[in-house]
Order: sequence, then structure tokens, then C-alpha cells
Amino acid sequence: MSAKSIQKRDSVYLKIIALLSSVRWKNVLFTAAAQYVAFLFAFNTKENILSSLAEINVHLIIVSTALILAGGYIINNFYDVEKDLINRPHRTRFQNIVSRGFKLNFYLLLNFVGLSIALYASPGIFMFFLFYAFALWFYSHKLSRMVLLSELAASFLTVFAFFGLVFYFKLFTLDFFLYGTSLFLVLFAREIHKDIMSLKGDLVFGYRSIATDIGLEPSKRLFQAILLLSFIVDAVFIWLDTKPEFFYVFGAIALLKMAMIFLIEKPATSLRRILQLVILLFMIGIVWL
Repeated sequence: MSAKSIQKRDSVYLKIIALLSSVRWKNVLFTAAAQYVAFLFAFNTKENILSSLAEINVHLIIVSTALILAGGYIINNFYDVEKDLINRPHRTRFQNIVSRGFKLNFYLLLNFVGLSIALYASPGIFMFFLFYAFALWFYSHKLSRMVLLSELAASFLTVFAFFGLVFYFKLFTLDFFLYGTSLFLVLFAREIHKDIMSLKGDLVFGYRSIATDIGLEPSKRLFQAILLLSFIVDAVFIWLDTKPEFFYVFGAIALLKMAMIFLIEKPATSLRRILQLVILLFMIGIVWL
């Protein structure tokens, strides 16, 4: 193989990796795994897991979610490229070896395939995902630049990824609502932390966020207040659902939340990793819902 062929091959590999980075494939896989856990342990009414896995519409819903969510990450990357060059310069420059035109076409392809799969599942599922795809685009195009609405919408759309299964199984109970609310508050706190970390880029390009509007220290206080509020939701949930397993899950989550309440004061912390661990514990907790 000639040097030119090797160089061309390596260039293709790099572009594929850059494209996977743009769709945040780890987040997409995590969401898909969480949906399967929810299906098998929370929504499933059959005793035999293997027979449950034969329910084709569930797989179609999860694949549709993954494709449309990946498209949502791409279009968000498309609109936020200038700000990301300030906040995450190395990763953004690497992602930009794939042209913006190709990313836009790939976004349209992901949505077309995702919606086609949803339509095959059922017209109702198709309408659900049509709304979800539009909401992801509308967030990136408009809401991401609106203070408070941006953070609330991003948190809601992350939780909303699970609503496809809730809609399909028509299983929206108070337990699910409280569990989802607690997760939503953690995700909202994560968005505020992102605002704090992205403050430099937002100020340079004139993007408004909670951190730019109310300042760094008030943003930290708000982060702490949201986590404290989530403790109340957790307590109500445990009071209604007294399974022993939830005492361990929410106990571990409570310790991590307390750590974050104090760590937000530090200039450089591992808060992002702790937030990821809290979200992972929420996924584990789905087993006992």
C-alpha cells in the first residue's frame, strides 16, 4: 500500500472518530442502555426476559431514540461551534475536521432514519419522535440562547428520551414522576455547572446564560439550592416507595450530592465525574422501580 493510500485511510479513520465525538456516542449508548434497563426491570410485565426481548417495538423505540438523540448532539455542535472553540478548543478543532456541511447532511440522515423506524413501530410513536426531533432542533437553534429556558430545556430533553417507553407502555405513575423529577433536578444542576465552566466562552461571544446574567457566586448558590431541593423530592419518593434497595441507592446519591454542594466552591474540581456517577446510580435504581 502506497504512502498516499495510507494517508487517505488514516484521514478517513480520523473523520469517523471526529464524527462519533460530535454525536457524543458515549452519551447515546448510555441512554440506550438505561432504556433497556428500564424496559426489562421497570416496564416489563413478563416473567421471562427472553420473551420480553422479542417485543420488536421496544427495540425500534430505543434505536429511534439513539438516532434522533445523536442528531440532536450534532445540530447542537453545529450551532455552538464558535463558543466551543473557546471552552473546549482541542476537542472542537478535532471535531471540525469533518465539514459543517457533512454534519448537517448527517443530522438530516439520522433524523430521517430515526423517524422512519418510529413510523414502522406505530403512527403514535412516530408523532412522539417527530416532536422530540423538533424539540432538539428548536433547543439548539433558539432556546440554547435563552437564559434559564436553555438549562431547563436541556435537562427536560435528557429525561424526555425515556418518555418513548413510558408513552408506549402507558405507565406513568407517581413513582416514575418523582424519580424523573429527582433526576431532572440533578441534570438542571449539571447545566448550571456547565454554565459556570463555559462562562469565558459565553462572555467572549455574547451568549447569555445563568452564570453570565447573575454572576459566578450566585450561580454556585443556585447550584447548591437545586441539589438541596432534590433532597426533598428524594425523601418523598422513599416515603412512598420503601423498598430497602432505594435506601442504599439514594443514600449513595445523597453523599455524592453533599460532596458536590461543597466542591462547587473549589476552583478546579472533579464535579463533572461525580455528576456522571450520580446519573449512573439513577440508572441502577431503575431496576427496582
